[in-house]
Amino acid sequence: MEKTASEIVMVKKNVRLQEWNRQIEEQKSSGLSIQEWCKQNGINLKTYYYHLRKVREEYLRSGKGENSQEKKETERAVVPILAAPSGGNISIEKNGLHITLPENISAEVLIAVVNKLC
Repeated sequence: MEKTASEIVMVKKNVRLQEWNRQIEEQKSSGLSIQEWCKQNGINLKTYYYHLRKVREEYLRSGKGENSQEKKETERAVVPILAAPSGGNISIEKNGLHITLPENISAEVLIAVVNKLC
Protein backbone atom coordinates (compact mmCIF):
# COMPACT_ATOMS: atom_id res chain seq x y z
CA MET A 1 0.00 0.00 0.00
CA GLU A 2 2.81 2.43 0.89
CA LYS A 3 4.50 1.91 -2.46
CA THR A 4 1.24 2.53 -4.30
CA ALA A 5 0.60 5.73 -2.34
CA SER A 6 4.09 7.04 -3.13
CA GLU A 7 3.61 6.11 -6.79
CA ILE A 8 0.35 8.06 -6.86
CA VAL A 9 2.09 11.08 -5.34
CA MET A 10 4.79 10.87 -8.02
CA VAL A 11 2.19 10.57 -10.78
CA LYS A 12 0.37 13.64 -9.46
CA LYS A 13 3.64 15.57 -9.27
CA ASN A 14 4.55 14.60 -12.84
CA VAL A 15 1.10 15.52 -14.14
CA ARG A 16 1.33 18.94 -12.47
CA LEU A 17 4.81 19.49 -13.89
CA GLN A 18 3.63 18.51 -17.37
CA GLU A 19 0.62 20.83 -17.11
CA TRP A 20 2.77 23.74 -15.98
CA ASN A 21 5.31 22.98 -18.69
CA ARG A 22 2.46 23.17 -21.21
CA GLN A 23 1.28 26.48 -19.77
CA ILE A 24 4.82 27.91 -19.82
CA GLU A 25 5.17 26.91 -23.47
CA GLU A 26 1.77 28.44 -24.18
CA GLN A 27 2.90 31.72 -22.61
CA LYS A 28 6.11 31.73 -24.65
CA SER A 29 4.27 31.15 -27.92
CA SER A 30 1.55 33.70 -27.11
CA GLY A 31 3.76 36.70 -27.84
CA LEU A 32 2.55 38.29 -24.59
CA SER A 33 4.72 39.30 -21.69
CA ILE A 34 4.58 36.95 -18.72
CA GLN A 35 2.76 39.59 -16.71
CA GLU A 36 0.11 40.17 -19.41
CA TRP A 37 -0.34 36.45 -20.10
CA CYS A 38 -0.80 35.71 -16.39
CA LYS A 39 -3.31 38.54 -16.09
CA GLN A 40 -5.33 37.23 -19.06
CA ASN A 41 -5.27 33.67 -17.68
CA GLY A 42 -6.04 34.55 -14.06
CA ILE A 43 -2.71 33.28 -12.77
CA ASN A 44 -0.86 35.02 -9.96
CA LEU A 45 2.55 36.17 -11.19
CA LYS A 46 4.32 34.63 -8.16
CA THR A 47 2.54 31.32 -8.83
CA TYR A 48 3.75 31.36 -12.44
CA TYR A 49 7.36 32.00 -11.45
CA TYR A 50 7.20 29.35 -8.69
CA HIS A 51 6.09 26.71 -11.20
CA LEU A 52 8.57 27.94 -13.81
CA ARG A 53 11.33 27.34 -11.25
CA LYS A 54 9.95 23.86 -10.43
CA VAL A 55 9.78 22.90 -14.12
CA ARG A 56 13.34 24.11 -14.66
CA GLU A 57 14.59 22.26 -11.56
CA GLU A 58 13.00 19.03 -12.78
CA TYR A 59 14.54 19.53 -16.21
CA LEU A 60 17.98 19.98 -14.67
CA ARG A 61 17.47 17.10 -12.21
CA SER A 62 16.43 14.69 -14.92
CA GLY A 63 19.44 15.61 -17.08
CA LYS A 64 22.06 15.63 -14.32
CA GLY A 65 24.89 13.15 -14.54
CA GLU A 66 23.81 11.58 -17.82
CA ASN A 67 26.49 10.63 -20.29
CA SER A 68 25.81 10.86 -24.02
CA GLN A 69 24.68 7.20 -24.28
CA GLU A 70 22.16 7.67 -21.46
CA LYS A 71 20.89 10.84 -23.15
CA LYS A 72 20.39 8.94 -26.42
CA GLU A 73 18.44 6.23 -24.58
CA THR A 74 16.33 8.88 -22.86
CA GLU A 75 15.60 10.58 -26.18
CA ARG A 76 14.47 7.27 -27.66
CA ALA A 77 12.11 6.76 -24.72
CA VAL A 78 10.23 10.01 -25.39
CA VAL A 79 6.78 9.35 -26.76
CA PRO A 80 5.32 12.23 -28.75
CA ILE A 81 1.79 13.04 -27.64
CA LEU A 82 -0.27 15.21 -29.92
CA ALA A 83 -3.63 16.61 -28.89
CA ALA A 84 -5.82 17.21 -31.90
CA PRO A 85 -7.47 20.59 -31.34
CA SER A 86 -10.62 19.92 -33.37
CA GLY A 87 -11.10 16.19 -32.74
CA GLY A 88 -10.52 16.36 -29.01
CA ASN A 89 -8.51 13.15 -28.99
CA ILE A 90 -4.99 12.39 -27.80
CA SER A 91 -2.79 10.71 -30.36
CA ILE A 92 0.29 8.72 -29.30
CA GLU A 93 2.75 7.36 -31.83
CA LYS A 94 5.83 5.23 -31.20
CA ASN A 95 7.75 2.85 -33.45
CA GLY A 96 4.99 2.81 -36.05
CA LEU A 97 2.26 2.12 -33.48
CA HIS A 98 -0.49 4.74 -33.42
CA ILE A 99 -2.95 4.96 -30.51
CA THR A 100 -5.84 7.42 -30.26
CA LEU A 101 -7.35 8.07 -26.83
CA PRO A 102 -10.26 10.30 -25.80
CA GLU A 103 -9.30 13.72 -24.47
CA ASN A 104 -11.08 13.06 -21.16
CA ILE A 105 -8.92 10.02 -20.34
CA SER A 106 -7.70 10.06 -16.76
CA ALA A 107 -4.10 11.09 -16.15
CA GLU A 108 -3.41 7.76 -14.45
CA VAL A 109 -4.54 5.72 -17.45
CA LEU A 110 -2.65 7.96 -19.89
CA ILE A 111 0.54 7.65 -17.84
CA ALA A 112 0.10 3.87 -17.60
CA VAL A 113 -0.21 3.66 -21.41
CA VAL A 114 2.87 5.80 -21.94
CA ASN A 115 4.84 3.77 -19.39
CA LYS A 116 3.92 0.53 -21.18
CA LEU A 117 5.13 1.98 -24.46
CA CYS A 118 8.46 3.01 -22.98
